[in-house]
This record gives sequence, structure tokens and C-alpha cells, in this order.
Amino acid sequence: MLQAYNAAEAARLADLTAGISADTAAPLTVGSEAGAGEVAVEDVFRITGRGLVATGKVSRGVVRVGDAVSVIRDGAALSTTEITGIEMFRKRANEARAGDMVGVLLAGKNDVARGDVIRVFASA
Repeated sequence: MLQAYNAAEAARLADLTAGISADTAAPLTVGSEAGAGEVAVEDVFRITGRGLVATGKVSRGVVRVGDAVSVIRDGAALSTTEITGIEMFRKRANEARAGDMVGVLLAGKNDVARGDVIRVFASA
């Protein structure tokens, strides 16, 4: 019974994968870097003399120091600002990629809260 099931399953999988080669298959990626970078905000705090820091995970794309970003809450853009610094595990970085846990220093006085999304402006 088990062999009959395995043979039937093997035939079904062979039919599904017919015509697919390693050259035509999509590459497997851990995190998507397509599109504008986004950071899902988990915590926010202020550093005297530096500004507002939003911590969270880069959910997609790449964020870089100098990127123009918008703060999104409930699907609406609240404000626009610029990333003036990025830190990962107490070390400064110039960029962060999907999956990285980061602290993002934002220019100016911004209304950012847990649950917001910091989204890089899509470049033309």
C-alpha cells in the first residue's frame, strides 16, 4: 500500500514539474528585496541631541542612510522625513536588508508609533 501511494505521488509530482528546469525556476530567496524598503516599527524612543529612533525589522527591500521615507499609519502617510542613521546590534551601518533588526534614526520631529511602517520612497 505504501509503495503504491509513493508511486502515485511520484507520478503526480513528475507531471507537475514536467518542463521545469533549474534554468527556468525562480531563485529561492530568504527575504524579498524587490520594491521599496520597509521597516515595521516595534518601538520608538528619543535620544537627546540626536532625534527619534524607530526600532523594528526590515520587512522587505533595502533601507539606506539618506533615503527619503514616509511614515505610514493605517494605510495613510503621516509625514515624510529622511533616514539619518542606521544601527544593527549597536553597530552603525549604511544599509539594512530584508530580515535585519534595526534602529533607524529619523531627521526632524516625527509622529512615529509602534505598528507604523517606515517606507522608502520608490525611485523613478
